[in-house]
Amino acid sequence: MDSIITHLILYIQYLHKIIYDLILFISKNIPLRQMSFDDSNSPKYQKFKVDKLPKIIKFEKVNYQLLLAYYKHKYNKTIKAVQRRNGKTISTKIVCPKCGAPHDYIYDNNGGNGQYQCKVCGLTFKEKNFATTPIVFKCPYCETTLTEKKQRKHFKVHKCTNPKCSYYLRNLKKLPKTLNDADKYKYKLHYIYREFNINFFKINLYSVSKRATTLNFKKFNPHIMGLALTYHVNLKLSTRQTAHALKEVHGIDISHTMVSNYALTAAAVIKPFVDTFD
Repeated sequence: MDSIITHLILYIQYLHKIIYDLILFISKNIPLRQMSFDDSNSPKYQKFKVDKLPKIIKFEKVNYQLLLAYYKHKYNKTIKAVQRRNGKTISTKIVCPKCGAPHDYIYDNNGGNGQYQCKVCGLTFKEKNFATTPIVFKCPYCETTLTEKKQRKHFKVHKCTNPKCSYYLRNLKKLPKTLNDADKYKYKLHYIYREFNINFFKINLYSVSKRATTLNFKKFNPHIMGLALTYHVNLKLSTRQTAHALKEVHGIDISHTMVSNYALTAAAVIKPFVDTFD
């Protein structure tokens, strides 16, 4: 037992020395400071950086009378109307856009500046609010509602315009110190989300090669297509090598022709986004 422990200790020391040598080599030969900002040497590729998904808020209308009955049943409490103070009143036209609660259940949320809050469902809103929009996207870093900046053929570009957003401030600090203010637009600083509206399963095969296949899978599934494209595109294997790897590694019996068709179809779907990706 002692000999095994001694051997393991020596092996750990050997690995520690290798790691030390590698760190020393990297620090001497690889300019880490230049890589502090992703793709700093080629700002145009900043647009292709994948961010976190936004927080998606789906607006669904409810009935305030049902909510009042639910609270009474579950908590044995009755939600009473708002008690106004200092003689402040709210117009009878103000109604909660989510649950339909009348003005009796609506708070003046910011001292007469047009923002209200429903006592029944808790929604904060203005007279003309985004709340009736079916889906609202919020920045995952600061929870600011994203602003639609551009509309392309296949997608919409939503952007966080909050100057205090942690994502924006962090990227701002990573900019090269010698960068002119006029060139900041070349870098991706704000959080951006692209809302795609294309139906990937209904591509027009008449506009692409006859060898392209549909994405309505019969024999295989999207996961197998993803594996095939990973080996063929990312690892730069030929179609025959990809088919062989799928057979040997994953036990998937697929022809090299199908791999080629998958690659051609993926290229046909991706091409419109690459051509107009802005």
